[in-house]
Amino acid sequence: MCWFVAFTVAQAAEQKLVWDLSVKGQPVGTRELTFRTIGDESRILESFTDLSGQVGPMKVRWRQRLTAHVDSREPASFTSVVDQNGTSLEIQGRWTPETWYVTTTTNGRSRTTEMPLSRISFSTADLIDPLTRYPLSHFADASILSSESGEVLSGPIEKLGVSEVTVAGTAVQVSGYAWTSTKGRSEFLYSADGYLVKYRTQLFGIDLEAVLRAPPPGGSDDFPVAARAAKVEVIDL
Repeated sequence: MCWFVAFTVAQAAEQKLVWDLSVKGQPVGTRELTFRTIGDESRILESFTDLSGQVGPMKVRWRQRLTAHVDSREPASFTSVVDQNGTSLEIQGRWTPETWYVTTTTNGRSRTTEMPLSRISFSTADLIDPLTRYPLSHFADASILSSESGEVLSGPIEKLGVSEVTVAGTAVQVSGYAWTSTKGRSEFLYSADGYLVKYRTQLFGIDLEAVLRAPPPGGSDDFPVAARAAKVEVIDL
């Protein structure tokens, strides 16, 4: 019994997700996420995105390695390293109880900007965190720090309602939200347990779509329950 409990906890401590990325139905790459929980409140997210392909007249080569740390009820603090066609950009976003620190590094030169907490609602790292305390459902408007560019973009959030997404032949019920900023409209579809199942967004002017390769992990209600009748043992008194 103790072995089973320990095994279950170990399984819950680390999960891996993979999204397949496409542009106008054409596969262009993948995004992988390793999600680790530490204790009851802390977690680490490690994401690697690899895009490569021809989009119209433009050849795309874009990679990002993102590491985010989340403690308690705070938004994620992160470090992101982006390589776009050989040009590197590093972005660090760090939340403190007093302010946000945003550092960008290009060509060996770093610049750190302090921003008031009211300036940033959360970052794009929180959008892939299934346990985030800052889900889109809690906002009518949001100012989101981009871990891809270091920009802070603001705009309204629209509820899209409940729908279904087919993932590897399985229908997954999702709740959708649209966020519109000066860069365009993005849509995010989440499972009932907070996993990002599908999303559409803009990346350097390209409309990018991502869909999970396999159905998201289920909640406790999704575990199978034995349907056999219980065995009854009769003892003479």
